[in-house]
Amino acid sequence: MSSVTDTQETGSSDLAHLIVVSNRLPVTLAQNGSEWSFKLSSGGLVSALSGLKREMSFTWVGWPGKDFGENDRQKINELLKENSCSAVYLDDETAELYYNGFANSILWPLFHYHPGEMMFEEAAWDAYQRANQAFAESLVDVVKDGDLVWIQDYHLMLMPLMLRRLLDARGLKSVKIGWFLHTPFPSSELYRILPVRREILEGVLAADLLGFHTYDYARHFVSSCARILGLQTTPNVVETETRMVQVGTFPIGIDPSKFSEALQTTEVQQRLGEFERKFSGSRVIVGVDRLDYIKGVPQKFLAFEHFLSEHPEYVGRVVLVQVAVPSRGDVEEYKQLISSVNELVGRINGRFGTVEYTPIHFLHKSVAMTELVSLYAVADVCLITSTRDGMNLVSYEYVASQQKRHGVLVLSEFAGAAQSLNGSIIINSWNIEEVAAAIHQALSMTAEQREQNFNKLYKYVTKFTAAYWGLSFIDELKRVSQAADELAQLPRLTATVASARFRAAAQRVRLLALDYDGTLSATKTIPEFARPSPLALSTLRKLANQPNTLVYVFSGRVRAHMDAWFGNIDVGLVAEHGLFYRHPQAARARMQGSPTPSADTDADADAALAHVRHKVGDGWYGLVQHTDPQWRQTVLPLFQHYTERTPGSFIEEKEIDITWHYRNTDPEFGLWQANELKMNLERVLAHLPLTIVNGNKTVEVRPARIDKAYALRTIVKDLAGVDIGFTMAVGDGKGDENVFTYLTAEFPADQLVTSTVGRKSTQAMYYLPNVDSVLAILSKLGEAGA
Repeated sequence: MSSVTDTQETGSSDLAHLIVVSNRLPVTLAQNGSEWSFKLSSGGLVSALSGLKREMSFTWVGWPGKDFGENDRQKINELLKENSCSAVYLDDETAELYYNGFANSILWPLFHYHPGEMMFEEAAWDAYQRANQAFAESLVDVVKDGDLVWIQDYHLMLMPLMLRRLLDARGLKSVKIGWFLHTPFPSSELYRILPVRREILEGVLAADLLGFHTYDYARHFVSSCARILGLQTTPNVVETETRMVQVGTFPIGIDPSKFSEALQTTEVQQRLGEFERKFSGSRVIVGVDRLDYIKGVPQKFLAFEHFLSEHPEYVGRVVLVQVAVPSRGDVEEYKQLISSVNELVGRINGRFGTVEYTPIHFLHKSVAMTELVSLYAVADVCLITSTRDGMNLVSYEYVASQQKRHGVLVLSEFAGAAQSLNGSIIINSWNIEEVAAAIHQALSMTAEQREQNFNKLYKYVTKFTAAYWGLSFIDELKRVSQAADELAQLPRLTATVASARFRAAAQRVRLLALDYDGTLSATKTIPEFARPSPLALSTLRKLANQPNTLVYVFSGRVRAHMDAWFGNIDVGLVAEHGLFYRHPQAARARMQGSPTPSADTDADADAALAHVRHKVGDGWYGLVQHTDPQWRQTVLPLFQHYTERTPGSFIEEKEIDITWHYRNTDPEFGLWQANELKMNLERVLAHLPLTIVNGNKTVEVRPARIDKAYALRTIVKDLAGVDIGFTMAVGDGKGDENVFTYLTAEFPADQLVTSTVGRKSTQAMYYLPNVDSVLAILSKLGEAGA
């Protein structure tokens, strides 16, 4: 009896440890009296782990198939532990509702584009949550920092988040979680009908690496995150508040050696000979499918019927052997499918069959490995007509069994394998005439063409095996883990650290530079709605009232909005990302005189934009003395052009800069339009001293070289005679990174606190997860006292 790891050396403590979590354990348990025995199942995952057994140790966690009494559990646990497995026990009701009620009645049909088969029930959803929580809790006592956890499939989409919360509560920050989906992921337009769509996405987004069979599935997932959760995404990254989740494509394979070796056995050679004699004089088409509505078995039979009608010369000379493995025969939809398939078989055999000739040999049962390999080997064509399939490894198994005959693979474009198996005939399984034509093409193909196609297929199948798939995913998880570890080294800012440094400078001046949108206030879709909350205002008021404390609020908003929102609080204001600023009254009282224009005029500035401080009224200073209005006349028509063609977008004209907002647009189309707009702006504005800034769902045109950091540097120069003993800056955007860099170079580290909002690659010393945490820290400072 072999174990999952099947090796002594993997138990070494110096090897990395991998915990694989799947709905079912890859074992079959049998009871003989009071004793239990264990048999390892075969499958893609077991084969995948074989390529990793020299590099790491394993524990496989899963449901054993049913519930057991306490005495049996103890014996089973000991047996499983000896074989590197661990059981998650679910009561029978939870197991039934979780597996058949939600996973297979909601997620399976939805992910395979059959939403009409969905039957959402709250009881099943509750069971799905309970089961995922049970899986997560089963890992807490065994997982250690540095371990890798690989969660499998749609049964456990809530588990990454549940596990992450449990690990965080125990201080385990270096456990890396991967999740892989073995089915398709539907388009966002279809996925969004799921009542619990947010919870499912948020569940898997707690992982470090998400894997899919094809780029299409990954693209649909990323699109759903952007459209439903409103998250920032790229083709291979989803950015959440706490992590950068990597998304990758990892096509699974098989263990081709298993089929090559089986072909050499006496049993297969004998059975193959029997088949060759039985089908002598006929061409053989083979189909092997689980009898499921996604496998397209009725479409296959209809296409075969059409083929025989169109090519009567093949009647009596070609047979279709269809193995249909039983699946969920107790479910009404599957009963109807079985009835429909049996009716088609009877009709076609009745129409074209004779006493000597049966067109369709239909086997509604599972077949042994010997029978399966023999059928693959004798077949001239393998016909796969899935209407939607995650991968379909039957295509790989057929190729691995065809080294002698060089059979032709006819493969549905709706199977994930179609994107990998170059050398097959790709068909639209819904187009009966196209499938029939492909059958004729396959049967008419020359031996030379068959060999050329086979060689391409065989080369791929033998290279990209299940073991290769497992190695690829784990290698990527390790790589992502290293990057995540670097990110994890960024500490979260605590009230203790911030308050200690704030208090230490009580007798000196304390300077705070706070970003507004995304830091003091959640980003709003309409600028006019970005009014600060009562909590933000009261927090700023308490801070500003602290002795020796100067608070500046930085925003991209116009001066009028800043005045209206903060006019009753003694805080400094910086508008339009640094183009205008105003000192608080507390700062003016400390300054020797007022800033004078001319001191920092940029000698290299174009005549159209002179960089100089100058008064603009009501205590405000501008950093651009004058502008040539011609550039606005160039930019506005472009902005208007894209606004008219991008529903949901709008233009915000400020005193100096102009911003195009696309937050309310379709996320993918809006980003595409923004990139195109930026390219056109760069072309027409190349000769002007302007900069084009990609913001948070915005494209902004503004004077070059002036940003938040430039404004803060100017403010610090204005305060040259002031003894600054503590400086703090908090911000969430790319523009804040320049502020962090400037402050790090300007002030001693023990007198400085810089924090980004959201965990990301940053120049800041700390991070805070969200707006609420920012306000909580600032509130503590407001209470810190002198």
